[in-house]
Amino acid sequence: MTTTKAFVAESSKVELKAGAFTLLKLCMPELDADAIDSLLCERIAKAPEFFRNTPIVIDLTQSDVKMEESDLAVAVGAIRGYGLIPVGVRGGSKAFQEQAKLLELAVFSDTRRVAKKESPKKPRTTPSSMPVATKVVDTPVRSGQRVYAQGDLVLLAPVSSGAEVVANGSIHAYTSIRGRVLAGVRGDEQAAIFCKDLRAELVSIAGRYKVSEDLEARFMGRLVRVTLLGDALVFNKL
Repeated sequence: MTTTKAFVAESSKVELKAGAFTLLKLCMPELDADAIDSLLCERIAKAPEFFRNTPIVIDLTQSDVKMEESDLAVAVGAIRGYGLIPVGVRGGSKAFQEQAKLLELAVFSDTRRVAKKESPKKPRTTPSSMPVATKVVDTPVRSGQRVYAQGDLVLLAPVSSGAEVVANGSIHAYTSIRGRVLAGVRGDEQAAIFCKDLRAELVSIAGRYKVSEDLEARFMGRLVRVTLLGDALVFNKL
């Protein structure tokens, strides 16, 4: 009886919860090991610590090229060779996705293509919902911590190096940011980042990003607004 109670008590500490995480995507029209090698060599040379042991998804949703299943194993090997950790694939043929499972990679659903196939002539609609409240954080976000907002995010306390602040909408920081700042993570290209003291390790809007090594020195430590124009991040001093 005592053993059973102890087991129940220990089991009650285990929970299964949903979580939102930010993952890098390697987007390509085809699996080209040489192209992967060239891209990663250039990017990692600029920010080796940022990419070290970083999870990454291989995204082939824009590819219409027929590929051999063996190409995936070659690509995964090339990515791992640079210290990144491939965790899954998105897009590709059914046979390609089966190969991904054999390599112990997750298969992420391509909701964009599914919706297009099921209703190609119907306009995209957005279900009505209540406005999402702005989230306000007035305590420091320390290294290893992550803050996520379903709408806009307002920061009144510093964000340390190694921390991450993420929002579906815009981010307003009335303080310094030294960690990662990601706005419009659900694809909102109208999102913006306003920061009183920008010293971020990474700045991203709707999936387009720059690491600290790519940021111009004239914007570092300044009051800055970041917006998205096409596929490029635009920085303006305020």
